[in-house]
Amino acid sequence: MFEFLNGNKNHFIGIDFGISSIKVVELSYKDQQAHLENYGVVDLDWISSTGQVTSSNASYEQKLNDALKSLVEKMNLKHGSQTFVSIPGFSGLITIIELPEMAQDELANAIQFEAHKYIPSSLDEVAMSWEIIEYVDAQAGSQGQTKDGGKKIKVLLVAAPKKDIEHYGRLVAGTNLQVSAIELETFSIERSLVGEDSGTFLIIDIGSHATNIILVEKGVVRVNRNIDAGGNEITIAISDSMKISRQRAEAFKCGEKDFLNTTESSFIVPVLELIVGESRRILSAYLEKNNNSKIDAMFLSGGTAKMKGIEQYFSRALGQPVTIGNPWRRITFDDNAKHLVENLGASFSVAIGLALRGLDEHKRK
Repeated sequence: MFEFLNGNKNHFIGIDFGISSIKVVELSYKDQQAHLENYGVVDLDWISSTGQVTSSNASYEQKLNDALKSLVEKMNLKHGSQTFVSIPGFSGLITIIELPEMAQDELANAIQFEAHKYIPSSLDEVAMSWEIIEYVDAQAGSQGQTKDGGKKIKVLLVAAPKKDIEHYGRLVAGTNLQVSAIELETFSIERSLVGEDSGTFLIIDIGSHATNIILVEKGVVRVNRNIDAGGNEITIAISDSMKISRQRAEAFKCGEKDFLNTTESSFIVPVLELIVGESRRILSAYLEKNNNSKIDAMFLSGGTAKMKGIEQYFSRALGQPVTIGNPWRRITFDDNAKHLVENLGASFSVAIGLALRGLDEHKRK
């Protein structure tokens, strides 16, 4: 989304800065396939639920930078490897705007004008990128031509505050890694779970503090919604209901007991109802607008996707099979890593999607 440097090396690194952990994946292009070279994760247990540093006077940013430096050193990542970094989906804007077809210089000005409708702050404070995704077949016309002889186009507009981009760039400073691009995690998730698959998909990515709901059609992100609730709220619900510590509640949540499809689920359902409700609204609006369309598959992602019974819960609530997304399906790895990969599951969707961006760009050169 926001590019800085271009290289042509054979190793590609994705860094996912989450609230509860930093996840790093290193992929290489081997035998015309993506191959797992290395991965690492560091828990950020020194950060409170509000995101403030609790263990020292060091700044939050410096703490993250120190944690990444330590992880990079332990992973022994190769100097100069292309590195791709994500920023949270809620930090940016993804929208589709419709415009008459026009020359490229005119289009740039038109998009700047339209952007004011969606971005409350000064455009000088925002980094934007855009691409034409569709020529609209309007009314009785054909191949995007309208009755009055004009043509319309649909443009995917992506924007994020420059200060956020600079913040995540600084988090990598001091390592031997070279930041090639920074993008919204929405695109990283879509790339790892959907990739080049044709069809229409709904992805529900449940992080520790936020949930990202993504509707993808023919490889294009059509809808992106963010909810300020995630796995942490489920942990709190278990803790409060069972009168146990947050640590024990987290262990229960990650255990083999199904809290979601039993009578005990009543204390968790209000948290998940927010996610289900917004998912239903997105699906309803899309299907109403596209009468002949269908949702080909629905995926769960994020660390909370490991929770016992969560597939069954969402399948029942949304009336269609919902499965755990598999970001590893395009990745080869050594046999001794199989158990580790199975355990990591969908929690590495963002980091893998970032590394795949570099690999996909490498293959196109």
